[in-house]
Amino acid sequence: CSNGVCTGTATVDCTGRTCGSNRAGGSCGSCSAGQRCRAGQCECYYDCNERNCGNAVQPEGTNTGLCPQRSCGTCPSGFTCGSNGRCSASTPCTVTITVVDCNSRRAISSSASVAISSVSLSYSATVTVSAGAAYSWNTPGLGSFSFQTSASGYLTNSQSFTLASTTTSVELCVSPAVVQVDVRERKTNITIEVGASISYTGVASGSFRWNGVTSWTHGGFGSYSFIATPDSKYTVGSLTYSVTASTTLIIIYVDIAYFCGDDLCTSGETATNCQLDCVALFLEFENADGSGPVNGPTVNYFLDNPRDANADTGPNRNSVQQTTTRTTGTGSNTVLEETYSYDELVYFEVVVSTFINFYWRANTSNIDPLLGTYRLRVHLSKLLGTTDFNYRLVNTWKPIDATPEPYGPTDLNLHLFYSSGALDINNPSLTNQGFAIGKAIADSKQSGGPATMDISPDSGIVVAVWNSKPPRSSVIAPSQNNRYLVDSGSYVVFYGKTSNAANGKQVGQVVMDEIFLTNPSLKSNHQVDLWYVAQFTVNQPARNQPTIVAQSRFKTSTINSARDMFFDCEAYSYCNNFKVPYSDTGRRDVEDF
Repeated sequence: CSNGVCTGTATVDCTGRTCGSNRAGGSCGSCSAGQRCRAGQCECYYDCNERNCGNAVQPEGTNTGLCPQRSCGTCPSGFTCGSNGRCSASTPCTVTITVVDCNSRRAISSSASVAISSVSLSYSATVTVSAGAAYSWNTPGLGSFSFQTSASGYLTNSQSFTLASTTTSVELCVSPAVVQVDVRERKTNITIEVGASISYTGVASGSFRWNGVTSWTHGGFGSYSFIATPDSKYTVGSLTYSVTASTTLIIIYVDIAYFCGDDLCTSGETATNCQLDCVALFLEFENADGSGPVNGPTVNYFLDNPRDANADTGPNRNSVQQTTTRTTGTGSNTVLEETYSYDELVYFEVVVSTFINFYWRANTSNIDPLLGTYRLRVHLSKLLGTTDFNYRLVNTWKPIDATPEPYGPTDLNLHLFYSSGALDINNPSLTNQGFAIGKAIADSKQSGGPATMDISPDSGIVVAVWNSKPPRSSVIAPSQNNRYLVDSGSYVVFYGKTSNAANGKQVGQVVMDEIFLTNPSLKSNHQVDLWYVAQFTVNQPARNQPTIVAQSRFKTSTINSARDMFFDCEAYSYCNNFKVPYSDTGRRDVEDF
């Protein structure tokens, strides 16, 4: 290499080569017409590209003696080789393609895509067959062809057909895609728990058994009418539905087949015509001052609590709407509601002009269907005035016609124990440092109450609330024979003034019978004659919600030879041996205030 230029003499090498380069810038020779040089040797050139029959293409002027003609292949029977070197039908034709439902053999309602192929002809094409129409296909020849058909709402189907010179049409088919069918209860939109038989008519007719969500192959798109007949518990459901290519789920709704004895109070049932399903809620209203009945009450019933707790103001009415309302005329003090089931929490709101609204909750699950009646006797409190004490405690228990026999009320006393003294039937007024802070409003124990006490405690001072059932003479009070505290159905309602209720609101209640829900054995304890009802305190008198702590305890008192009752109030030392005088000796003649 001199100055970037190769110099010197190259060695010519044509060993074993008859054509092409001699590796020294020259040639080893050239090939005859129709040949090409490959690896130093001349060979004949044949071109069968895109040809499957006839002679191969050779360069012009090829010496056929040196390079004889060669074939690219032969055509199958019924085909001829065209000038383009490709096989074609001996008799080219047009074939009609249609697509139908495999089951009904009816034209499908959506367009179909058909992929056509032939291995022997090296042919492939895709055509579109419109819904309900036929497609004219110019065949590339005769022989075996494969067809793959797909359509919206149908399963893809592959088929093969052999075209002969007499073939004029090809009918392809697809099967409908599977649709899921469910049967649900209308109100909850939940699949029913029993089986069902389903029949259908329309584009196609038939029936099938349903047990949970079931796959159904329809007979083609269009309108169907379904009838679902559950095995039990539900009504027959019907549905008219138009099945389209996009349909994947069909839901048939049924309703619960209501009947007396199905544990649901509905469809016109009442406690009168169906005691098995419906409970009677019987409410009776009297005045907490012992003056007698309160007529014309309006009672609103709810399935959710109509009040919300509030520590600052006491419970407040919320926006919950009543499900039913019952009222009576001015000449009646009782209200009857008969349209609730035995498995519900029913809330009451009692409204009477000039009285504080009364609120209650009844758990109907605890009512014996053989009795069928929930009875509640209520002593309503008048609105608290400016001269009334801040709080009113009203004790009520079963009336004279309540079970168990002998159908007489259990005589009870209500006792309030404050730091400065007791307030009850025998101590009808209460003072603190010379100021009156409490008084007995009523104590009608011989008629099942009310026992009503008003009190204005100071901030943080405990008021202990008790019920007692003192001894009674079997001669003077024969109705008290075999009457026990645990049978009394006693409850205490607490009313009080708050920051947003200057005339008072119901701030709480304590119910004896709720003790037996968790301790049912106590119901048969006939030895107890004392119930520690609650401890009552308030931080800001006449402003915030008082604290009412139910004690849920029964005790047995000590009775001396004079039949006086003694017990420990458990709140203050002055009442650790509190005396309740025997009332049938004439020591105290007045029982009502």
